[in-house]
Amino acid sequence: MPRTLIRPKELWQPTLTYTYGSVVKGGKLIFLAGAIAVDKEGNTVGRGDLRAQAKQVMENIRISLKEAGATLKDIVFKRIYCTDGDAYIALAPWLRQNYPEVFGTSPTSYDAVPGTLVYVDKLGYDGGMIEIEVVAHTP
Repeated sequence: MPRTLIRPKELWQPTLTYTYGSVVKGGKLIFLAGAIAVDKEGNTVGRGDLRAQAKQVMENIRISLKEAGATLKDIVFKRIYCTDGDAYIALAPWLRQNYPEVFGTSPTSYDAVPGTLVYVDKLGYDGGMIEIEVVAHTP
């Protein structure tokens, strides 16, 4: 996938994985609505367990992307909504280990997909702790 990360030297260079954006050319853009931690029957997965919920969310994203002819490696932008900031920070190493193509390989690798992290009081589904929207690009 042709993707160029935007990291202008004139802007702050954070010490954590952060990229200002990405440029993609040609191909197809795929916009996924916020993926939530529910199974095929609509049951919330992993109540009170952010890792279990994140795993389900990423699996739901993978399935939706596959339906559109894409993979996790095709993601060019992510927006994460989370109800527990401290738990998310603790979860970040696990996300990088299990989904490096989306979350980067280390806190300072600057190879993560650009995105936004928003802490919220509540999500729109019962027991939800995390929701992730993505944009993907395929040639």
